[in-house]
Amino acid sequence: MSKYFEKFSSKKANILLVGSGGVGTIASLGLEKGGFAQVTSVLRSDYEKVSKHGFEIKSIDHGDYTNWKPHRIVPNVQAAADAGEVYDYIVVAIKALPEFFKTEEIIRPAMVKNAAGEYPTVVLIQNGIDIERPVYEAYPGAIVLSGVSMIGSHNFGGKIVQFEHDVISFGYYPDCVSETNTKEKLEDRTHEFVALYAASGVNATYHPQLMLARWRKLVYNSCINTVCAITQLDTGRAYLSGVDNALTLPAMYEILKIAKAAGYELPEELPQGMIDSDSGVFYEPSMMIDVKKGNPIELEVILGNPLRIAKRLGVEAPILTVLYNLLKGVQFRLLENKGGILNVPEKAPRVGDSRIDHSSFPSELPAKKPEPL
Repeated sequence: MSKYFEKFSSKKANILLVGSGGVGTIASLGLEKGGFAQVTSVLRSDYEKVSKHGFEIKSIDHGDYTNWKPHRIVPNVQAAADAGEVYDYIVVAIKALPEFFKTEEIIRPAMVKNAAGEYPTVVLIQNGIDIERPVYEAYPGAIVLSGVSMIGSHNFGGKIVQFEHDVISFGYYPDCVSETNTKEKLEDRTHEFVALYAASGVNATYHPQLMLARWRKLVYNSCINTVCAITQLDTGRAYLSGVDNALTLPAMYEILKIAKAAGYELPEELPQGMIDSDSGVFYEPSMMIDVKKGNPIELEVILGNPLRIAKRLGVEAPILTVLYNLLKGVQFRLLENKGGILNVPEKAPRVGDSRIDHSSFPSELPAKKPEPL
């Protein structure tokens, strides 16, 4: 890692971080604390408060901070671009909600090529599967890295509480390999970012098969996360009620089948191991918390995308399909309750009304897009 530190010893890596929630703020703190990066953080809802008073942070990895701020705080990506900066990395840590706002469009103002004609390297610290492809297709020749994070951290209106260690793996998106972006170059760029991220002492590593790690995390997120969100039972109560054996475990094995068909084989004992890992705790997964708070859920990247892959590969996934459609109903309710996002007619349509295209929900129904969270 020393060669990367030498590179940034005289001029720090210039990083734009989009999404300063629980995960993004801890990432920006760690990158700045490591000493080899300066971070411009994009904040939306907390911009005014944090600009004046900074973040209050309680971190299991980095300690406690009052009035902490990164190098620069901006209200949106356009403001970051207007500062005249050319960024080495653009780190995206917002919720992945492509049906409402697309990552490739959010970062567009800052995707300015450097003197060598290269785009900033994009690093996606987000949930789901197949999230890299839209960015890769929007910016030909750009390097897209992906991070699978196991952190536990929440943002309570500018007060960040990190209660689980930041354990994260990074890898490059395989489709980026080309004559210009060789495998060796992509590996080197990934190792460089890992060095910057790990400089603060957190557990950041390079993963040679990052897509395999994404499928592995999906076994949890597509099943435990979704079942808890629908039932509003925490992991302990989902186990005690028998829901895990009846519904969650069979759904997890469906993810294993889809992953295998896509070329990524996961161990058969993984689902039971994940169920057992929550033994003895009453843990509320992130999607369950989003439903409780009334926030939109990451439905498409966590369930929609794997089901589309399953359909393309001819893999049946009946339980995941039911979970997906139940959560579409939950998402509908969340959006309606938000007010101004979803237009629901005063008079309910007739059953079988051909004017209602249910398959297009939610991309064609919202009246306005919710702001990135």
